[in-house]
Amino acid sequence: MPFARVSRQILALALALALSAATRAQSGQPDLTGKDFRYDDTTKDAIVTGDARLGLGEMVLTADEIRFNAGTQTATAHGHLIITSGARRLVADEGTYHTPSGHITAHNLRVGQFPVYVTGETVEGTFDELVFTNATVFFRENVSYTPSVHATRLTYAKGKIVRAEGLGVGLLGGHFLQFPKFEQALDSDFISYVSGHVGYRGRLGVFAELGLHVPVAEGVKLGADVGLYSARGVMVGPSGSYHRADSNGSMTGFFRSGYINDSGDRRTDILGDPVPRDRSFFTWEHRQTYGEHFTLDGEFNYWSDSEVLRDFRSKEFDRVQQPDSFIEALYTNDNSSFSAFGRFHPNSYHRVQERLPELRFDLFPTAALLGSYQRFNASAVALESDAFGPDPRRRTTRLDAYYGLERPIALAPWFTFTPVAGGRVTHYTDALGGKDEYTRTIGEVGFDARLLASGTFDRKSEIWEIDGLRHLVEPKLSYRYAPEAAHGRAYIPPIDQRVFSTYLQPLSIGDSRNLDDLTALNTVRLSFNNTLQTRDTKYGSRNLAALNFAADYRFDPAAGQRHVSDIYTELALTPAPWLRFEVFHRFDPHSTRQSELNTGVTLIDQEWWSLRLATHYLRNDYDEYFLEYRRRLNESYDVTALWRYDGKRNRFNEQSYGVWQRLGQTWAVKYEVSFFDGPRRESSFALNIEIELLKF
Repeated sequence: MPFARVSRQILALALALALSAATRAQSGQPDLTGKDFRYDDTTKDAIVTGDARLGLGEMVLTADEIRFNAGTQTATAHGHLIITSGARRLVADEGTYHTPSGHITAHNLRVGQFPVYVTGETVEGTFDELVFTNATVFFRENVSYTPSVHATRLTYAKGKIVRAEGLGVGLLGGHFLQFPKFEQALDSDFISYVSGHVGYRGRLGVFAELGLHVPVAEGVKLGADVGLYSARGVMVGPSGSYHRADSNGSMTGFFRSGYINDSGDRRTDILGDPVPRDRSFFTWEHRQTYGEHFTLDGEFNYWSDSEVLRDFRSKEFDRVQQPDSFIEALYTNDNSSFSAFGRFHPNSYHRVQERLPELRFDLFPTAALLGSYQRFNASAVALESDAFGPDPRRRTTRLDAYYGLERPIALAPWFTFTPVAGGRVTHYTDALGGKDEYTRTIGEVGFDARLLASGTFDRKSEIWEIDGLRHLVEPKLSYRYAPEAAHGRAYIPPIDQRVFSTYLQPLSIGDSRNLDDLTALNTVRLSFNNTLQTRDTKYGSRNLAALNFAADYRFDPAAGQRHVSDIYTELALTPAPWLRFEVFHRFDPHSTRQSELNTGVTLIDQEWWSLRLATHYLRNDYDEYFLEYRRRLNESYDVTALWRYDGKRNRFNEQSYGVWQRLGQTWAVKYEVSFFDGPRRESSFALNIEIELLKF
């Protein structure tokens, strides 16, 4: 080739590159740069090597060599190809990029956006939709123990796998679960629940438990829980979860189950009856909202015997020891609500007040005549309780309505006096005492007298983030008189009865839920509330401390009651986000003895440690001390410890010591040893190794 011709080509290339650099912002043409430039007259390609870079808007392409053809507007890259667009990044050995359309072809590629990455032999498409062959999707890190998905052909579009063929799920070391075609958003958890427990417990023997959920449809994940126990057998059951949300509302829920033919020492249940060999459980929870006014909540819990979760799922049993099954649909608007509530009883070893169902309307306090406020509620319910112990089966249909009025009178800016009056009418079918039906009508009168005083103080503390102090003092005196509240108890089927509680119960008959077990009211309640606040650094104020007192005086005490109730005290200290101290105290003034004392203090260092100390004392029942501690040693290891000490019997009911280990960014492993003392169904010793998959 004549030298003059070569010179003209080089000059034309240089002029073209200079013109492109000067006008690319206006014309939208790619910006091609590098250390060395040459021109291939045969292919009409501009060839750049040495820090070769092609830029177009937010897209940047780099490689060892870039060949750009101005006619086809296509860049062909070789060696360490990297294409970046915003947060998305594609790495390959070689490939092409068509600048007008953004079309990509590549070989031996890696693409992704934390925490999800994809590798494949080839890819074709755009960043909005890419088609991979022999693709592997892995999460967080490219190591052998990372969970992954493999597909012979996979289409990724706008954050989702929209098509997948020849799909397998497992670890990068091997894929052992096969699935049909499916769709999955990569910005949500793919396998939302993978857990494994191995260990030893005296009554279970050596055991291994595994749980797994995988997606089968948009927002739906199904799987199973499997447990193998050398002393009991195999427990297995399907499980799953679901979640969907849109502009109209959301729906979320889960279910778990298990069945075992128990070959071990099953002992007796809570009623003293032998535990059956065939044992199972099923748990379902559902939460749903639709629009701004409608909610649907439900739970269903079936246990074949009272001890099945205690034996095989002890942590779940600690949270719920008497299973509940209900469903409630609730519609609310600005000042009223309507609900349909059903409570069912699929189990037979404890008593439940079934509602089959209950329809209820509530009118919230609203303005009425002459500055007064009215409230109203009405309900219709089919009540039933099965025979339990010496109590026979009861059933009744109950119609109930309550209407109340109150008239706040501001006698001073700091003092409000509010007279109240109300009436309740309740009708029962299947009445007792020889009556087929019975109607009870009762009324109440009373008042609420409330004082509110405050004081401000100019106090500051950088350590406690205090910017001024405000002390709120609120004494309150309430009185209710309903002498006929206990009227007709001989005819009322006692289904909605009082439940055991050590806290102050509602004073008004309009707030009582134990409608079938009311007592006459002639009671005054005195409460004294104190709150200490400071300015919040973001908005409004925050509470530093609260100290509240309350007690009742009964002018006409019922059988077993005294004129003066216990004195109740609550204290809460929250001076900083890392410190919280709480106290609940109940004192019997007649015997000058402490009836109940519960305390709790929590200290949290967000980065390194946390500590929780609590005490629980109930006279004649228990005296327990609880301490839980967690310490972070480094990026990979935490240590934990838990103690439960029984002061009444001078023994440690539970001691647990554990180590948490994080394996890379994927797995967390807990090694735990526990010791138990006292007469209990559980073993005296347990060794657990718990494996959890960090969500991906």
